[in-house]
Amino acid sequence: MSIEKKISESIIGAWACHQWTVRYQDGRVTQPFGLRPKGFILYTADGFMTATIMTAGRKRFRTKNPRDASEAERAKAFDGYFSYAGRWRMSRGRIAHEVTVALNPGLVGTRQWREARLEGARLILTAVEKTANGSRRHEIEWRRPSRR
Repeated sequence: MSIEKKISESIIGAWACHQWTVRYQDGRVTQPFGLRPKGFILYTADGFMTATIMTAGRKRFRTKNPRDASEAERAKAFDGYFSYAGRWRMSRGRIAHEVTVALNPGLVGTRQWREARLEGARLILTAVEKTANGSRRHEIEWRRPSRR
């Protein structure tokens, strides 16, 4: 069985976010959603996916209706949350996420490429992002969620 086919069959289902690390060319390392982000990525057998990650312990809005929250509260909520969904496929050992909907409107209509590694019960997705100062490497570790 090819590595591509093995990954395609093995990733079907739900995965919980364990860690998101960003490494910069200058050696800096950040964790954009903190030490213990919360989130899931889901791959379906018929080719759909969704990914959602948030900073743990996000504060609630002061109002019940988010439209009544202050601009600062809404901006902080946006900064602590990441989500997109669409179709997925394997191509040359990489996963393509074809974004249909996203919290960030700039992602809609894009194809997000991810290198994928399976290490036991862990799925590690990586991507290199070009920045104004070079590039940075994202690595997100996912694990199968516990059944409670």
